[in-house]
Amino acid sequence: MNGEGGVPRLFFSTREACSQAGISAHTLRYWERRLGLTFLRSPRGKRMFRAEDIERLRRVASLLRDGYSLKAVPRQLREHVQMELPLDRAGKENGRVLKRVRDELERIVETLEGGQG
Repeated sequence: MNGEGGVPRLFFSTREACSQAGISAHTLRYWERRLGLTFLRSPRGKRMFRAEDIERLRRVASLLRDGYSLKAVPRQLREHVQMELPLDRAGKENGRVLKRVRDELERIVETLEGGQG
């Protein structure tokens, strides 16, 4: 999931996220409603997916294929996150994600400002 110059991309479109997760946009909207999934939104309201979000969509698809009900999926997702990200690492991981988001937003602003000059 790299962008230009091999730099990891921070955000993906709905189409890209659905393609990478192996689901349709209709399924994504349904899961948002039924499972309470939330994603970042652009100022125009478009969903912006991080690699972590795409992995979460893959996990939901896997759980449903394994026979879990939609009602059981949120609990399984919470347990999965707790196993993968111990509490002592959570703060560090969140800090890294926020720094990546800030850096990406700064790059976008620089690109936009450069185009208006």
